Amino acid sequence: MFFGTYNNSIDAKGRCMIPSKLRQGLGDECIAALGPDSEVRVYREEDYMKFLNEHVLNRPMEDKNARKLRAFYTANAHTCAIDKQGRINLPQSLIENAGIQKDTVTAGNADHIGIWSKERYDAEMNPQVIDAGALFESMLKYANGA
Repeated sequence: MFFGTYNNSIDAKGRCMIPSKLRQGLGDECIAALGPDSEVRVYREEDYMKFLNEHVLNRPMEDKNARKLRAFYTANAHTCAIDKQGRINLPQSLIENAGIQKDTVTAGNADHIGIWSKERYDAEMNPQVIDAGALFESMLKYANGA
């Protein structure tokens, strides 16, 4: 499980430091994929496959949106090594699609790590801009199988 939020940066070669507390659960390789909120998601391979199996691959291929969803989550995923300095080298396509320039926020998100542009994180995910109580209440509709 991945928890915590860290400020980082990405260098000109696309390398981004994964903080040691987050890196411990990754191993030597991981899957970096574009997430639905235009962040880069970093998964252990088995967790990415679990995500795909539970949310993407089980959709009917007769449905055009299901095909687009499958294409999005497979075409925008890359196997990446973690170097000896604890950095991941992100593909340029993920960096561009996530809107990452230099400053990043790396945040644990239970089964994956999110790498956000600092600007996007501050605008959308920063605890100062999220009404956690309202979000929690809106998710109660999923409680108890509802």
